Parts: sequence; C-alpha cells; structure tokens
Amino acid sequence: MNQSFNSLTEELRSVAQELLREGKVNMFIGFGQGTLTARTTPLFISKPDAAAALTWSPFCSNNLAGYLLDYRETNETIGVLVKGCDSRSIIRLLQDNQFPRSRLVVIGIPCAGLLDSEKVTLELGPQTEIGDVTDEDDNFLVSTTTGQHRFAKKDYLLPKCLECIDSNPVICDHFTGKKINIGEVNERFVEIKSLEALSPQERSRYWDGYFQNCLRCYACRNVCPACNCRECIFDQAGPDWVSKRNNLSENTAFQIIRALHVAGRCVDCGECDRVCPVNIPLRHLNQKVLKDIDELFDAPMPGTDLEQQPVLGHYCADDPDEFK
Repeated sequence: MNQSFNSLTEELRSVAQELLREGKVNMFIGFGQGTLTARTTPLFISKPDAAAALTWSPFCSNNLAGYLLDYRETNETIGVLVKGCDSRSIIRLLQDNQFPRSRLVVIGIPCAGLLDSEKVTLELGPQTEIGDVTDEDDNFLVSTTTGQHRFAKKDYLLPKCLECIDSNPVICDHFTGKKINIGEVNERFVEIKSLEALSPQERSRYWDGYFQNCLRCYACRNVCPACNCRECIFDQAGPDWVSKRNNLSENTAFQIIRALHVAGRCVDCGECDRVCPVNIPLRHLNQKVLKDIDELFDAPMPGTDLEQQPVLGHYCADDPDEFK
C-alpha cells in the first residue's frame, strides 16, 4: 500500500477548512496531536484556519461519534470524522433519534488498523516524538526523532482491529483518501468461545477477578455511543438499581445491566475497553452478547445498515422462540 498519513492529513485539513469556510458546518470534530508519545486527542474547531491543527494517523483511537450527544440540543451543524467502526455508531445514533441527520456532516476516512499506543510507547520511550507514518500493508513504518521503526500489525494493532469488518465507513458524506481492502482478518469470537468452554465456576472466577477491581467510574458508560439515554438508570434516585457501595455484587450488577441495555445496539467500537482505568475486558462481555444475537437471529453487525432495525428493538414473526 505504502500510503503516507501526511497526505491523508493534508486532504482532511482541506475538507474541514472548506466545510467551515462555506458555513456547511459550525463545528468540526477531528483529531489533534496529543501531548504524549503515540497519543492523539479529540479536537473541536469552529474556524477555518484552525483546520491546520488536524491530524490523522494509526494513533487516532477515539470514537468521535459519541461527542455528537453533547450537541443534540443545539442548533449547530456538526462535521465529524469517522473510521469504519465509528461510522456504525453514527447509524446507531440516527436510528435512536439521538441526533438529526439534517445537522450532521460525516467525513469518512479509511482505516487499516489502530496501533496500541501503550505497546508503541514501551518500544519507543515516553519522550519520543512521532512524525509521518506509512502503511506498508503488514507493517506501519513510523518516523520518529530516534529514527524509523516498523511495527507489525499482527503484534501491535488493537485487538478489535485484528477482527475488523469495516475498514471503510459504512456511512459518510465526504470520503477522504481512497477506499482500502485489508483482506483477511482473524476469526471473530475466538476468545469468547474459549470463555464459553469454561465451567460455570471457572467463568465466575474469571469475571469476579475483574469486576472486583471495577471503580464504578462510569467511564465505559460515558464513552459508549449506544449508552445514550437522557437519564441513565444508574443516575436515578429510585428505584435504586445499583447503590453507591462499591463491592463485587454491585459491580457485577452494573456491568451485566449495562451489557444487556446495549444488546443488539453495541457496534463493537471497543471504546469501553480503551477507557477502562483498571483494564476490565468489557469488549468480551459485549462480544458474548453480539455472538448470541448473531447465532439466534442471524443478524448483521449492529450499525452496518441504516434500514436494519436492532434485533431487540422490533418484532418479527420469524424470531426464534426456543423459550416455549
């Protein structure tokens, strides 16, 4: 492929600048350089000249679609940059009537995978400055102040990227760059099948070991585009679904309730995994639900088709009824 991310960045800046200059959007949400090695940060710009601060690289991990929820009550037209997995969140928000399509301009960009910033930082050191990145099909060539480094995708990509089904956005108004085909990907649900093979006692010990560390910080809920209720049940004073106590029982209840609330609506963007401060594998929990829905309803990945309603959000006479 040998595609330079500098050229993609320049094209992206041009698109954003034009949208802002012509008044087609009041704000553009993209990525800017972070202050740490191998990190970027969400960037909100409202002036054409500010587009020069935009960037794009395999370190642009955030799902920016979730920020649209902060502007659903305004009259502003928002432009937002999305990768393939992020674009499924756009469809999710549109189907949930959480953001009007008339005030949304979606800028799509091809994604050949995201590098794990923690792994890359361990390799490069925390003070290393990163320049251009080139996609070499099986590797990313990263230019830094200490020289050039190659990172094999099979070893350094985020786990979700190794199973990616949408390297190009499934919905967008403007496409930046050229569409790509990343070829074969890892089989989905391999780790979930391994967990399913454990005994109930072993599965309980597995999840108990993680849930006992849960801080109930709600970072997973707050970052999730499918968690878009205007009032979350965990914020309600009554009924008291989960108390303020932090213990294994309460933590487990919180995580199970949240997983079931996004059942059939989770788009597997992996944001819950990324933001968890105690590294709970929350994507495994959501993937278990995705796997069951796939097997029970033969349903596509949520968010891949604007016309396909969530399997648990509508009635179909052909739905399986093994529970009789």
